Amino acid sequence: MKMKNKFMDKVRRIFRMAPADPLEYEGSEGEGENAEVNESNIETFEYRYIGSIGGNSHSYRISFDEPLTFTLEGMQYPFEKASTDLDAETAARVAALYKKYDLRKWNGFDRVAKHVLDGDGFSLSICFRDGKKLFAHGSNAFPKGYRDFCTELKEILKPSVERIVERENRKIIERGVNGKMTSFLVNFLQRGNSGSDEYKFFILQPEIREKNCDVHIVSNSGTFFEQGKIDLYVQLPDTPALFERVDALIKKYEVMQWYGWEKAAEDYNNEEWFQVHFSYEDGDIPAHGTVHPENYDAFREELIQLMKETLEHHDLLPKKEG
Repeated sequence: MKMKNKFMDKVRRIFRMAPADPLEYEGSEGEGENAEVNESNIETFEYRYIGSIGGNSHSYRISFDEPLTFTLEGMQYPFEKASTDLDAETAARVAALYKKYDLRKWNGFDRVAKHVLDGDGFSLSICFRDGKKLFAHGSNAFPKGYRDFCTELKEILKPSVERIVERENRKIIERGVNGKMTSFLVNFLQRGNSGSDEYKFFILQPEIREKNCDVHIVSNSGTFFEQGKIDLYVQLPDTPALFERVDALIKKYEVMQWYGWEKAAEDYNNEEWFQVHFSYEDGDIPAHGTVHPENYDAFREELIQLMKETLEHHDLLPKKEG
């Protein structure tokens, strides 16, 4: 059978035919019903989510030795790895997932969807006090109950994740950024009851990109710019002067305190979505959301006004007809 499958794979490659099963799997489905329940207590529990290319891969690791410890690692966080103490109730809820989702059946699961080049995957490793281990791994292939298991695990550990992220963000805020500004990206996108204006400014040093000014504006209100649409992809000279003025606004309105801001309003479709990312020689200030941090309105107004003055000064805005 294997030789036949290999022969058919070769035929498909030669004639550029799609595989009979686009998700053709290979590997073991694990012990399944033949697996025994391990009644020993758990010593360590480690789950790793493997995201798509450039995705938010992350891992959770719990040590059940005293003191109970939760360790978080992930591409989307500003730290490589960080840990915090874990309360007994949370640890017990995680341990209970072993029987709730009958994870014994997952042991030895090692499946791959052969023809999927992106997507996501996982690995799960549980070590028990009796020395036995459970291990499962999949790439675009998952055991029964996997998605529900992930959702509940994430919900259980959410407060601990938030506690670590807040603590590590605070360290960065206290350290601040250093050196000169090298670029900034700002988006203010009104939605629903908040209006319909759009402002996007992406400015880099000309050494990074010759056309270093990317601007997109939709002004329906006429508040800052005349009504209409503006799209610019041009060279903006004298960026150091602009960066100094933007940096002054950041200091004035304590925008460093926004670092890591990521909050969604309950009625987010009727709130302005914002995104800022200020890059320095040493450090960045990223933030986004539909709930707005302190000093947001004043900073937004002054920054848009500053960009208008800058574009007018360099004669980059469209000319009035007539």
